[in-house]
Amino acid sequence: MVERNATLASRLARKLKQNGWMITTAESCTGGMLTSTLTDISGSSEWFKQGWVTYSNESKMKELGVARNKFEGDSVPGAVSKDVAAAMAEGALRRSGADLAISITGIAGPSGGTVNKPVGLGFVCAFWEDRFLVRSTTSQGGDRSMNKQLFVSLALETALNVFETEKTGTHRLDFRSKIDDEEKEPEQLTLKEATLSAFGRVPGMEDTWYGEVIWSDEQADGTVVDELRKKEDEDIWSEE
Repeated sequence: MVERNATLASRLARKLKQNGWMITTAESCTGGMLTSTLTDISGSSEWFKQGWVTYSNESKMKELGVARNKFEGDSVPGAVSKDVAAAMAEGALRRSGADLAISITGIAGPSGGTVNKPVGLGFVCAFWEDRFLVRSTTSQGGDRSMNKQLFVSLALETALNVFETEKTGTHRLDFRSKIDDEEKEPEQLTLKEATLSAFGRVPGMEDTWYGEVIWSDEQADGTVVDELRKKEDEDIWSEE
C-alpha cells in the first residue's frame, strides 16, 4: 500500500506541475501521512504549499474555519462526514491560496467506531475553485495503519480525478459550489467495480461517490463501467 500511494503521489505531482498548480492538505485521522507522502517526492516545494493536521474539532474550527454547527447537536453529521471533509478542504484552499486542497477525516481504529460509523469509515474531499468532489470508503478488517494508508490512497485518487475533469470537461459527478446546511441529502452512488483504478481497488474497500455520474454527449455510449475503464486506460497511456 505504501508503494501504491507513492505511485499515486508521483502521478499527482506530474499533474500539478503540468498545470502550474499548488496543492494544500488538511488531515485529521491520518495525522500528516498524506502530507508526508507528497513531500517525500524530491522537488515538492514546486507544487506543495502547506498542510494542516487538525485532529480535534476545536482545531478544525480555529485553523480551517469549519463551522461549529457541523459538530454540535443530535442531528448533525459530526467530524467524520462529507460535510466536514468538504469544509476542511475549502478552509485549507481559502487560507492557503493554493489551487487545490485535499482533506481527510475518518475513524482509523481500533477504537472510536460506532454502529453508524464503524472503524474504517473515512471521507476525503478535493476542492478547487468553487467546486468539490467528496468520496467515502469503509475498509473491512483493516488495522489502524492500513486504514490510514487506505484513506491516503483515496485522497490521492480523488485529487487525480480533478485533473480528469479539467482536461476532458466531463464531470464524473454533479459538482456543486457549496454544501448548504439546508441542502437535501445528495444521492449516494456506489460504483464498486466501476471505480477500479488503474492500480486495482484494494480488496474489501467499498467506495462511495456523492452525486450523479454525468458524461458528455460524445462519450455517452456504453455503460458507466466501460467509460470509467476506458478513461483509466487512456490516462495510463498518456503518462507513459
